[in-house]
Parts: sequence; C-alpha cells; structure tokens
Amino acid sequence: MKRIVFVLLALVLAAAGSAQAQNPPQARPSGPPPSGIGEVLGTVVDTADKAPVARASLTVRSKADSALVTGGYTTPDGAFRLQGLRPGSYYLRATSIGFKPRNYTFDITEAAPRANVGAIPLTRVAVNLQAVQVAGERPMVVIEPDRNTYRAKDIAPAAATASDVLQATPSVEVDADGKVSLRGNENVAIQINGRPTPMKGTQLAAYLKQIPANIVERIEVVPNPSAKYDPEGMAGIINVVLKANTDLGVSGGLNTGFANAGRFNAGTNLGYQAGKLTLFGTYGFNSDDRGIIGLNNRERLDPVGSPLSYTNQDIDGRNSNAGHNFTGNVDYKLTDKDVISNALSFNRRHANDGALAGYTELDASQGFLDRYVIDRNNKSTGLMVDEAVSWKRTLVPRKNELSTEIRFNRARDKDNTLLWRDPQNQDGTTAGPAVEGERDSTNALTRQLTAQLDYTRPLTAKTKLETGLKETGRWLDREFLVAKDALGDGSWLPSNLSNNFTFDEHVHAGYGVLSQSVGKFDLQGGLRAEWANRTFDLANDQSYPYSYHALFPSGVVMYKPSEQTQIKASYSRRIRRPGTQELNPFPVFFDQQNVFIGNPKLNPEYTDAIELGFSKSGQLGSLQLSPFYRRTKDVVRVNINTADTVDGREVTSISFENLDNANSWGTDLNGSLRLGPKFSGFGGLNVFKMVTDGGSQSALSSNAIGWSYRLNVTSQVNPTVTLQANYWYRAPMNIEKGRFSAMQMTNITLRKKLDGDNMSVAVRFTDPFDTMKFRIKAGDDNLTQITARKFGVRSTWVTFQWNYGQAPKIRPPREEPAQPAPVFP
Repeated sequence: MKRIVFVLLALVLAAAGSAQAQNPPQARPSGPPPSGIGEVLGTVVDTADKAPVARASLTVRSKADSALVTGGYTTPDGAFRLQGLRPGSYYLRATSIGFKPRNYTFDITEAAPRANVGAIPLTRVAVNLQAVQVAGERPMVVIEPDRNTYRAKDIAPAAATASDVLQATPSVEVDADGKVSLRGNENVAIQINGRPTPMKGTQLAAYLKQIPANIVERIEVVPNPSAKYDPEGMAGIINVVLKANTDLGVSGGLNTGFANAGRFNAGTNLGYQAGKLTLFGTYGFNSDDRGIIGLNNRERLDPVGSPLSYTNQDIDGRNSNAGHNFTGNVDYKLTDKDVISNALSFNRRHANDGALAGYTELDASQGFLDRYVIDRNNKSTGLMVDEAVSWKRTLVPRKNELSTEIRFNRARDKDNTLLWRDPQNQDGTTAGPAVEGERDSTNALTRQLTAQLDYTRPLTAKTKLETGLKETGRWLDREFLVAKDALGDGSWLPSNLSNNFTFDEHVHAGYGVLSQSVGKFDLQGGLRAEWANRTFDLANDQSYPYSYHALFPSGVVMYKPSEQTQIKASYSRRIRRPGTQELNPFPVFFDQQNVFIGNPKLNPEYTDAIELGFSKSGQLGSLQLSPFYRRTKDVVRVNINTADTVDGREVTSISFENLDNANSWGTDLNGSLRLGPKFSGFGGLNVFKMVTDGGSQSALSSNAIGWSYRLNVTSQVNPTVTLQANYWYRAPMNIEKGRFSAMQMTNITLRKKLDGDNMSVAVRFTDPFDTMKFRIKAGDDNLTQITARKFGVRSTWVTFQWNYGQAPKIRPPREEPAQPAPVFP
C-alpha cells in the first residue's frame, strides 16, 4: 500500500510601518517605497464632470517584466505622489470601483527624475458587485459557504477540453469513458453556466469532450446545494462556467492543440460590447482517436467450486470521436435595470468504435474447445440544439432581482452497430465464412422545455428572501431495431430484441429560501416542493404511469469567527430519478457477454445529506475539512445474474430494483499553499463509502469503502515560464462479489508566455508513465469474471493560446498585471 504523508509547516512574519511627511498632497503608500530618487505625481478625475476621485487605487509596475514596484491611493482631492522610483520605464494604472481602469506609461531618468502625468480621467461603468475573495494574487481555489471554485487555467493550464479540466478538479473524477463523479458518486448533476444539462451518461460525456478548455472560466463544486437549485444529483452539483466577458469594443481568443496520438482540438471566441449591446460567441472542434486494448475472461464453477470451463477474451479496438460545439450570447440592456438575453448552444458529434474480440473456449483442464472472433463496428452521431431566452431586472445586485427564462433543448442521437462471428482454427487461421451477423440501429429524439421565474428581495438589512417557480417537460422517443443473418448468406430477419418506447416526464416545482445574518452567524433555511409524473409506454401497448410528490428542505448554519475562518453545518434532501436505461425492460447488450434489463416500476431515490465544514485561509493558502453523511431511501441496486441466458447467449445480466435504504459517509480534506510567487499548489484527500449509480456500466455494487488523493504543484520558473504537475490516485476497493484495482494518472505541463497574458504555448504530457488502466474482478458461486481495459490515454499535447482585448472591470476589481496601453491625452 502506498502512503503519502503531508507535513505543511508555515511561519508567518508580519511587519508594519508607515511614515507620512508633511509635504504637498500625495498618495498614501500601500507599502514601503522602493529606494530611488524618482517620483510620479498627478491627479485622478471623473471624465464626466472633472471632479476628483478620492481613494482611487494606483499601481506602478516595471515595463521590463510587469513586476509590481509601488502603489498607493489618492487623497480626498484626487491627488497622488508616488516616490522612491529608480531610473527606468514604468506603467501606471489607476482604478476605482465604478470606473474603467486607465493605464499610462512614463520614464524616470537621472536628468528628469520627476514625471508629472497631470489629470488622469476615469470613465464611469456599471458595477455588479459579487462575493469574491480578494487577495494580492488570485487564488487557485475560492472557498465560499456553499461551494468551492477552481480557476480552469490554474488547475489545468494546457487542457484540451472541459472534460480535461474536470479531471484536474479536486473531489471530481472522470473515468476513461468520460463519465463524471463527485466523491466517487456518479449521481452528480452537471450544469453549464448554472443551467442543468439535459444530457446524461455517454451523451453528456461526449458533449463535455467537445467544449474547448480555453472557453472554460472556472469549475464550481457544490456538494450540498440549497432548495433553490434542482434537487437532482445526490452527490451535489458541478457547474462548468464558460467565459462570457467581453471588452468595450472587440475582444477575442484562439486556442489550438494537437497530440501525437491522432488528437486535435481548436477553439475560438469573439466578443463585442458597445453601449447597450453585448455579443459573445465561441466555436470549438475536437477530434480524439485512440486505441483500446483489454480482456474479459470467465471461469465457470460447479457447486463445489471446481472449474467447469473457461472463456478467454482478448480485445483490440480503436475509438474515435469528433465534434463541433458553438455557443452564442446576446445581451441587450433595455434600461439601467433591465436586460434581455438570448443564449444559444449547438453541438454536432460523431464517433466510431471498432473492435476485434478474440474468444478462446477451454474445458475444465484448459483444453481447447473452440476459437472465434467477434468483429464489432459501431458508428454514432448526435445533434443537440439548446436555446434560452431570459429577462432580468436588477434593483440591487444579488439582493433585489427578478428574472425569468424559457429554455428549449432538442437532441437527436443515432447509433448503428454491425456484428459478425468469424470462426477460427486453433492456430488462428480462418475456419469458414462469417456467420451470426447482427445489425443494431438506435434512433432517439429527446426534447425538453423549461420555464423558470426567480425573485430575490431583502426583507430587512440582514434578511433576504429568494423564491421561484419552475416547470419542466421532457419527451423521449426511442426506436431500436435488430436484424440477424444467422448463416451469413445475406438473409436478414427481424429479431425479437427490437423494441420501441416513448418516455414523458413533467416536474412542477416551487421554492423559498430565507437567509439571515446574526452577528458572526449566517443562517439559511429553504424548502422546495415538487409534483412530478412520468409515463413509460412500450410499443406493445404496455404503459407504466407513475406520479409522486416530494418536499426538499435545506438548511445552513455558518459561523465566521474571523474573515479567514469559517465553520458550517448544512443539510439538504436530494433526488435521483431513474434513467430510461434503468426503466427499459428490453435487453440492451453493451458487449457480447453483458446485458442490461431495466425495470419500469422503479421508484426515485431520495437522499438526506448532512455536511460539516471547517475552512481556514491565510497568506500562505487555505485548508478545508468537510465530513459528510448521506442516507438514501429506495436506493436502486443492481441485481447481477452471472448464469443468465438472453437471446440464446450465455450472459451476465444486470437488472435493477429498489431496496429499503443505504448509508454513505466520508470526508474531504483539501488544502492550497502559496510560497511566494515561485511556488503554489493544492492537494486533496477523499475518503468515502461509495454510493453506486444504478445505471453505471462499471460499478457492480454500492457497498464499498474507497479513498483517493490528488496533488497539484505549480512552479513559476520565471515571469514567463510555468511548470505544473498533477497526480491522481484511487486505492483498490472491495465491492460486493468483487474488487476494483487501483487507478492512477499523472499530467505534466510546461507553459511559456509569449506576449504577457495575451499569448502562450504549452506542452502537456498526459499519463507519461502509462498507468491509466481499469481492472475489476467480480463473480459469485457460478462464475468469476475479470475485466480489464487500457484506454490509450498516454499522449503529448502541444497547445497554443492567443487572446485579444481584456474584460473591463465591471466586477469587483482584483489587482492584475498592467498591460501596455497608448498614452492618453
């Protein structure tokens, strides 16, 4: 067993001192002045009426390397004087809340040690105040009462897709198929820009691989959401926030990368902001082609445990997928308080999955019985369109707001699979023509319509009410056709595996959340009420209607003994509605030996989640401890039959049923560390009792203790070169009737800035030690099965990024390196 011992020693030294001479009006210095005889002076005024801007922030940076030299604030009459400058060239940046920042360049020489820049005019802009952690450097992780936020470019600076960014996020795991889990639980709700994604399973995994990483701003992990949010996802919510800021005028960016394993991606974004209109669009293309090898071996046993026969299966395949992703946003400001918006997303994807599976049948003494190859070729396509139209009135940002939204989503997914059995001799030569041909064709159309109203208003100075209504309708039409050619002579006949079904689901919801501040305590209580119904109709006129109603309470108590320390306790109730795969009673093969058989009478799962939290932040970083407990009612469990026969095949069948309840508990320990500008990093340790998603193809049980950890280290080699490495490890895990083997992966990235923050090139080594693989041993008294896969993750990526323009400071200002700018009059 591998053990990692973390010892973090921190010594914080503080010294403060100031001196203010009785000279002409000057800036109040924000730190000890540098040693030098030069100085810069002037005033900061409002462009509109030339009135002085008091307490404006000023920073001086070296033009050579953008290093911070000195800074200060203006006096009440807008004047400033910054002293102690050595001879050289500098940037001066003036900022103030409610104004657009201005930059100025100046020189200090021995002959002219004083630079008088005169009056610096600042132009007013709208300000939208939001909660944010302010620091001299932007932290990689921001700890908030209900979520942790991770900046994408910090945790995955050379990632190719949104899936890669999620893979580098603490507490989040992404398996080789692209499925996302949180704390080992696949029952997590994925959102894009705060909107739930209507896709699930393999469709969602493919979609996340089509979103280019350069348009991902941050990842928000919400383990215990309030009643304001949809209760889907027992493990919580992961929100992928895409960039949507545009400069005043035109701004844009380009990201492209390629790997040595036949992989390529490209993305671009373009924005325009003028007056009341804001436009922002992104386009991304991703192509991924990789080899997959593995095995799937079976040992059949008699009643006393002695071998009866063996089947050894070797898999050699290739998987490729590619797709286009487009997003567009239009915001128009009707008045100072009203904004209407239109958000459009378009995704087109296709995939090919070809594999040769060689089967060798052996008797009890492992003597040869038979040998054959199953040739499998799968082609799939998907087309998704999502559009949302919204209106928002803001009286006081985040305190008094009214918003409405109507959203429509349409997705078409097609899947075609061709199978042939090729008989072989013992020496591997062909024994005859291909037989037992099978053609599978799936055509599915999903539509979803949502309408939502949200209202926030203060009741008193320390009390806030949030309330809203939401209507959701989802319709799925799925056609599955199977034809077989038993003799390989072209005589294709329909199979009884063919089936059609329609699925309708409607959810009516309303919520109310009340927040109250009492001294150092922040309190929040909420309640969400839902009434839902679904209908699962089969082509043979069988219908399975189901309706239910439920209440989803939530509560948070947070205590802040200081600005750096938070202690909280939270509770929420969550739901997981069974997916169509779990409800579909027709057999669905996901390989030749394993089949799903759904249960249309399944109840939803309800989970009561309790989480405690302690977080501490300081100059050197942050520490967060989050123990949690979940109790699930009507938990969906998989029922595994290793000796089943379906369509004349000896298979392992996986069906689904509701059990009484299940318990789950664990803890997260996450920490970040910053040792000056040269070194930073974060690490996370997760220990949990695993709650299995009943629709997971890889998890055969829900009763397992597991643990994993993640390390991310970043070194600023010099002002333009960054080196980052991250490592993820999941320990072996016992499960009912089997055991998962350990999994681990490493990423190493070297990034070089070419033009400040505007341009960079990076090299990323993904899984350089070729350790990413999957292995599980499972079985019962009748059969033991070993499944293993290597997914061809290992690769070397070269990525180029370029940005044009910079987002205006319409949010709380944070100190940023000054950018070159023309001298203003």
